[in-house]
Amino acid sequence: MPLYLKIAGLLLCLIAAPLFAQDRAMDRAIAWEGKGADGNAIRFDPQHLQRPTLLLFWATWCPYCEALMPHLQNVADAAGKGKLDVYAIDIKDDGDPVATLRARKLTFTLVRDGDAIAEQYGVKGTPGLFLVNAQGDIVYKRTGGDAPEKVEAALRDKLGLPPIEAKKNR
Repeated sequence: MPLYLKIAGLLLCLIAAPLFAQDRAMDRAIAWEGKGADGNAIRFDPQHLQRPTLLLFWATWCPYCEALMPHLQNVADAAGKGKLDVYAIDIKDDGDPVATLRARKLTFTLVRDGDAIAEQYGVKGTPGLFLVNAQGDIVYKRTGGDAPEKVEAALRDKLGLPPIEAKKNR
């Protein structure tokens, strides 16, 4: 093999290694602290979880968030009380997230002004969504423009919940 190909391969490995390392770092959830609806501190520590957790990065003005949120509520309802935590982390917003969650009849735990948390998770837009298992591993990330039904189906699968079709037949 010519020397220039060996050097090019080595350079490619050196350039790509940090990118893969960065991606691997997101396999584990990151601890954070935020403010709840009442202004009190909310702490998320992935090393001490008691149940799986959904982290939803959203904004009151986001139509995609509005479309996705009822599907996340379906997942939370199917999991059952005390079996799944859902944090609605409000970002890039100047609306009223408390009133918005109430009007949409959502039971998520609100985290206000979560821009710094979003930055830690690499979330650039809304909605951002991560499912963290009880061991603190990120086991699902919403990618691109996945349809809300597809997201719900994937979350149900990851959590071992009945599929959407089974829910409709009850």
